[in-house]
Amino acid sequence: MSSERDEEYSKFVPQKMSYHVVPGAEFQCKLPMSMSMISMPKSRKLSTIDEQDYDKANRRGMINQILATCAVLLLSAGCGMPIGFSAVLLPQLSSNSTEVPIDVNTGSWIASVHSLATPFGSLISGPLADYLGRRKTLLVSVIPLFLGWSTMAMSNSVKALIFARFLCGFATGILGGPGQVYIAETAEPNLRSLLIGAPYVAYSSGILLVYSLGTVLYWRSVAWCANILPALAVISIFFIPETPAWLLRNRKEKRALQALTSLRGSEISAQKELNDMKQRLEKERATTKTNENIFKLCCERVAIKPLFIVIVFSLLQMFSGTFIVIFYAIDIVSEFGADFDTKQAAIWTAAVRVLCCMIFCGILIFVRRRLIMILSGIGSGVFCLALSVFMYMRMGQPRMPYDVLVAGGCLLGYIVFNTALMVMPGIMIGELFPARIRGRTAGGVFASMNVALFIFAKAFPALQSALKMRGVFLVFAGSSFLLTIFMCLFQPETKGRSLEHIEDYFNGDNWLWLRRDRGYKTVKLLPLQPLVENRANVPRSAEHA
Repeated sequence: MSSERDEEYSKFVPQKMSYHVVPGAEFQCKLPMSMSMISMPKSRKLSTIDEQDYDKANRRGMINQILATCAVLLLSAGCGMPIGFSAVLLPQLSSNSTEVPIDVNTGSWIASVHSLATPFGSLISGPLADYLGRRKTLLVSVIPLFLGWSTMAMSNSVKALIFARFLCGFATGILGGPGQVYIAETAEPNLRSLLIGAPYVAYSSGILLVYSLGTVLYWRSVAWCANILPALAVISIFFIPETPAWLLRNRKEKRALQALTSLRGSEISAQKELNDMKQRLEKERATTKTNENIFKLCCERVAIKPLFIVIVFSLLQMFSGTFIVIFYAIDIVSEFGADFDTKQAAIWTAAVRVLCCMIFCGILIFVRRRLIMILSGIGSGVFCLALSVFMYMRMGQPRMPYDVLVAGGCLLGYIVFNTALMVMPGIMIGELFPARIRGRTAGGVFASMNVALFIFAKAFPALQSALKMRGVFLVFAGSSFLLTIFMCLFQPETKGRSLEHIEDYFNGDNWLWLRRDRGYKTVKLLPLQPLVENRANVPRSAEHA
């Protein structure tokens, strides 16, 4: 019995450990096998070299996870710059019509073709992420981004500009899914709360950067400068590891252990986590047929539930005006007779978005996901409803100075609360989808979201004409409240849970959160304890040996 216990124990801790014994202690117990005779007084704590090594390894692992995420964020910021570039390009082309003549129709195509191209990149990003790996797919996305910006800088016709914008949108589509999946698969559960929302900070920072460059540089110079971030991202991504989950699924166990050791800072912790991953993977392969296609896999219970949640949430999010209000914020405020510089207004709008995203990522560390989404939905709905009611009350009345203050305050409150709803789809894709379909479904869902956004953005002027702005905000408010009810019913709590634990939840019989297994609520992922404490606690029967 003792040999079996020691054999099981040896899987998690080394056989040789160096101890620094606190002076003056008395011998109280004799530990078996390879552990030495040591003094362990009940009133005093054992100080060990291994405990110090553990703290260093833990810090090293956290730093490596943050650095790997920063490499992805450089590329995300580079892909965020094309989103805001049309706001720089079109005004400068309109003021200098002899270089590249444009009209309203061609200008709308230059602005919108980026969103039209993004779904094509998203569709191929899933297969690429599963075949090449998450890291290599990120590198592949840089190629069309480089070509797009370089073509943009040298363009002398509308067709060349549209083609260049298409390439940039295509690159953004390739990056979206694999970027979120990479961060989700490399970060520890307690650190994932902060890191998985960071790409949206990077996207917003890229928009703010291109707005700022556009105020001091000509659009061709801005296009050349936009190649700097992708170049830095390529260099950074070369030094980060592939995700251990992808390596293990592709039977590269040695490289998976190396990657996990780098990301966790300790080979002992990495080996234990890898053993758990292998056990789950073997169980999964034993129950899955090798020739099953992605559509059949998506119909399984563990996949159809998160797909349903993410798709419905994304649709309600769009109808709550998440992106539409951002696109038309300046036009909405200008309806109340505001007098401001359009460029400065765009920069301030982007700055508020960056600040809100940063605050939200910090909030993710301390606040549960469900609470965040419920409060965000209620807050967004209240501010939209307040603005709609105010517009109905002011209908037919002469404009007053406070009209701009009320409209601007409601829009600012909406953006603050709605930032969480804008960020959450990416976080949900990284956390909710099961590992075996995470790469492919992430790309497909991102593609569907961008197609829906493109259609909704194109249809918004007609919707505004039919319902007027006061009716549009009433629709936004209703969608926000419906989204809140939906998330209360279906969204599970994922803060502090491992990806495997979340997958087990969706593999259960329940659909509603209220009918969940109550054990899911009580399980919490605590920070890893020092190795010496684990060693002392695991073989409790050692005292009786």
